[in-house]
Amino acid sequence: MATPKLFSLAVLAASALALSTPALADWKTKEVKHEDLDLSTVAGQEQLMTRVKSAVKQVCGSPRALTLNERLDEKKCKQAAMAGAMPKAEQTVAAYLETRRIASRDTKAVVGN
Repeated sequence: MATPKLFSLAVLAASALALSTPALADWKTKEVKHEDLDLSTVAGQEQLMTRVKSAVKQVCGSPRALTLNERLDEKKCKQAAMAGAMPKAEQTVAAYLETRRIASRDTKAVVGN
């Protein structure tokens, strides 16, 4: 099983936020790269989560969110984005670990006469 090199995090901006800022009415995505991480380690997995959280902030963050409703919409967007991104991140880690497990099994030497 090949490990994907990146996955996309996609969210739909909350309707009220979309009304107040029409540019956010479209789907927004942010690629989260992880090919440089060793996802078999806790440190690598934590770095992936840091990158996911950063992507969520970039996708949902709005410097124009001034009113209480706009800030609430931004918070809802972030919650929805994390809810959508976490299963993808977990699948990415699982696929990485499975690939490593298969690779280590295939490289074991067979000793015999």
